[in-house]
Amino acid sequence: MARRKRVYSRRRRRINYRRVALLLGGLVLIILLTVKIFTKNRYVSHIEKALDGDITQMSGSISTVSVIDATVYENEGIRYTNQHEDIKRLMTFEGSLPEDADKVDDVKTLLKNMIISEKTQVLDDLPRKEDGYYWIEADIFTKDKFLIFKTEDEYNFDLYYDIEDKTVYVKEKYYDEFSKKYNKVKFQGYKATDQFIDILNDLTS
Repeated sequence: MARRKRVYSRRRRRINYRRVALLLGGLVLIILLTVKIFTKNRYVSHIEKALDGDITQMSGSISTVSVIDATVYENEGIRYTNQHEDIKRLMTFEGSLPEDADKVDDVKTLLKNMIISEKTQVLDDLPRKEDGYYWIEADIFTKDKFLIFKTEDEYNFDLYYDIEDKTVYVKEKYYDEFSKKYNKVKFQGYKATDQFIDILNDLTS
């Protein structure tokens, strides 16, 4: 009996580029989320992130205070904070005002100096000092692009400069200013740079 020959046709495998793109996008998203989870929520790293972003608005003020109370309180569902004592407002800045452009640039430089400043001691609370602190508030809004999405972020930074010790204190970790987690975070000290001190003296003189 003659053997029958079987003819096999080759099937062309088509690559589904859409599925590949979705798979790669999912992997990138998982990697970014994993990095975010395991990265320390350092306060200064958020300053760096804000300054690296596309800043759309920046405002704030500089005051002197004697008692720093960064506790988040709650009353009938409304949370509030910054119940400092003996507040004396020295200057304000508003990024939308052309006449405040130099002030905004100076405050940005103060924040940049935090990134390169040397760490000092960690404190649970800052001691009372009569007119002993400069309280620097900076609210920054940024516009960023994450993959194909556009995002807007708001950052609220509070820096406390000990005039006598020439040390800048911020929270060790960054949380929303109305988050109860903020209450448990200690203050990390940073040695003020010469540029930081000079600019702050000019802004408050």
